[in-house]
Amino acid sequence: MSFRKNLEYLRKGKKLSQEELANRLNVSRQSVSKWESGGAYPETEKMLVMCKIFDCSLDQLMNDDIAEIEKSEARKYTFNDLLNEFTKIIRGTIDMLGSMNTKSVIKFLFEIGLLFLIILLLNIPFSYISSIGSSFFYSFGTTAGGILSGFWEFLTKIVYLVVAVLTFAYIYKIRFIDKFHSIQEEVEKEKEHSVEKQVIREKEVVKNIEVKKYDFGLFSLIGRFAMAFVKCFVFFISMPIVFLLFCSSAGVLIGIVWMFSGIFYLGIIVFLLSFILFAVSLLKAFYNFIVDNRTNWKKLFVVFMISIIGLGVGAGISFLDFSKLTINSKAPSRVVANKEIGEYPMSENLVLFNYGLGGTQSAYYEVDDSLVGTVRIEVEYYRMFSKPIITISESEEGRVINVFNEGESSVNLSKIYKIFLDDLKHYTLSNYSELGGFQVNVYSSKENIEKMQNNFFLAINETEVQPEVIEDFPENL
Repeated sequence: MSFRKNLEYLRKGKKLSQEELANRLNVSRQSVSKWESGGAYPETEKMLVMCKIFDCSLDQLMNDDIAEIEKSEARKYTFNDLLNEFTKIIRGTIDMLGSMNTKSVIKFLFEIGLLFLIILLLNIPFSYISSIGSSFFYSFGTTAGGILSGFWEFLTKIVYLVVAVLTFAYIYKIRFIDKFHSIQEEVEKEKEHSVEKQVIREKEVVKNIEVKKYDFGLFSLIGRFAMAFVKCFVFFISMPIVFLLFCSSAGVLIGIVWMFSGIFYLGIIVFLLSFILFAVSLLKAFYNFIVDNRTNWKKLFVVFMISIIGLGVGAGISFLDFSKLTINSKAPSRVVANKEIGEYPMSENLVLFNYGLGGTQSAYYEVDDSLVGTVRIEVEYYRMFSKPIITISESEEGRVINVFNEGESSVNLSKIYKIFLDDLKHYTLSNYSELGGFQVNVYSSKENIEKMQNNFFLAINETEVQPEVIEDFPENL
């Protein structure tokens, strides 16, 4: 943008007419009109005075595109800008209090007290919203409701704190700092009697600005330490987000691969893609904050809203998908179990030990009155994952049948993965650890079963049996 366009833009921004600007520069209105039309250029002294009036540098007035720069500054802010604004408010407060008399200080403190009271009253609607949300979430149950209610209360307190701080800062700046600066400008205008004094004062002001720029003493030191601490904190917060981003990306890839296998859980994919968008945007904001880059908050806000909507849609679709799931506490029903059967003569001291479930466990007994002198033992297992062995031994306590799980030397994970995918196709989840064990069913007469159960409890409570193998289970097991 040329000088003439900068001049017209700045004059209109200050709401000055050509005649008003000419009076402040001690020139005619026609001179200002020629400058803005490009027919002439002012003298250097006049330009310095204009820099004072428009609060800009000579280079900006002559060369920069001030209109575009101000639009860009209005769109993008960094957290350092926030710190600078804070330090400006502190400096303005110090200057303002230094220029006040006792009566003005008392009036200032009274208005600050009223402002705090108004902000405290803002907590009433937030508390009401928090109580309504808590009552709603507790309708889901005590455990889930307590978690959701706690999160909701924390969220409403954070929102109230942000609103309170922003409200106080905005009102305080408009009511006190900006008003103080406007009064100062009026006083400065009244002191400007001639162009020479204005030029001299401009040079002194430039020197003072160069000396005092960003020099707020203790406040600057505290601000730098606080900003460094906050940046470190944000960096550590971003680490779990990076990990979740990695897991979400892997989850999306797995979901897409499953779709080619006929498994459609669209809600999970939508949810994970939305979370990836949310995490990337959040990490970008964190990165810009740490390295002091400017952030386009308008665009970032739009992305956040899209990702939150996507998270909601994905969660809703996932809920509908999960409502179709059947959770089975047993082994997958579509995996056919192998079965081996053996019959053994009954004796008074016969006892059965089953080690198939990770320890000494009793078997499943079922009455069969046709088996008076014998006991039939059925072992159900999954050949690809387990290898049960039955041994019979004699001890001082009696005759002992032991069922052990020798197990396979290696487990093919691809088989388990295929079983898992088959379950997902049919909206089922099973207890896959059951594939590595086996189930022992015992059939005999009621009297025999009672004797075996009694012998079992006596054996585990009184002594530990050390069996001596005298017979192996058939080889096909």
